[in-house]
Amino acid sequence: MSSPSRTRLIYDEHELGSWTRAVREPDPRLSPLLYRPLLGFEQRSAAFTRWLEPPRPALTLMIDLEGSLRVDGGRLPDAWMAGLRDRYVLVEFGGRYASLDLELTPLGAHAILGRPLSDLQGQLVTLENLFGASGRRLAERLREARDWDARFDVIEAFLLARAAAGPAADPAVAWACERLDRSEGRVSVSALAREVGCSRRYLHARFRTQVGLAPKTLARLVRFHAVRRRIERAPARWADVALDAGYCDQSHLNRDFRELAGTTPSDFLSRLLPGYGGVVGDEIPFVQDAGSASA
Repeated sequence: MSSPSRTRLIYDEHELGSWTRAVREPDPRLSPLLYRPLLGFEQRSAAFTRWLEPPRPALTLMIDLEGSLRVDGGRLPDAWMAGLRDRYVLVEFGGRYASLDLELTPLGAHAILGRPLSDLQGQLVTLENLFGASGRRLAERLREARDWDARFDVIEAFLLARAAAGPAADPAVAWACERLDRSEGRVSVSALAREVGCSRRYLHARFRTQVGLAPKTLARLVRFHAVRRRIERAPARWADVALDAGYCDQSHLNRDFRELAGTTPSDFLSRLLPGYGGVVGDEIPFVQDAGSASA
């Protein structure tokens, strides 16, 4: 008798299209390494061709199962991992699309990769370049798998093996990352260093290696992502959102949206795709089309 499925299939219907999400809670040993549950995605139909994806405080690992993507006008490889970034990207697709999409915590990515994350900051690297032949074989096995349960079993086994052989996190960095997550980014670097019991310089250097960004930049991404989650759950007055998130005022919130999401808070909310992870980007120019990059 087969064991019950651990995977939930969620069908999202929207006036702009329909898509299916396969979601599974990971093996408990992987929970500290992952920013969200294991996710599979199938795009069935869409009335838009691009979506805008703001930065997250996580590293993305993605394997295409059907179709392909373009980001900021350039075609992506079919199996890749992207480091932390501090600007939005515009993702373009055509027709049907399916993928397995993981979001790793910085320390989880450091354990699985076994290399400084500063090498990946703002970069996208193929799994074959990161893991050699085992990265290529991972993508092949995921495409050969019969269903989402089998795919998730494959990726869990791969991550567990890599993590077991990977380096341990610096205790100061691990504590600081947890503190940033708990506070939703509302803690200063000076306070972090003081609470950890190290200098700002030491903390900054260790973050560059094990996270890929400076502590202040990671705090900014954590805070912005917390705002995203809040407005996606229940829209509120923007002044209240700014105050609750620890911004000095609403103008600072607006600036973060312009720089990190390429649009205003209200426009972001109006373009939001439920269950999709981004917003419609058809009317937003690619960065190179606009003539200047966002900070």
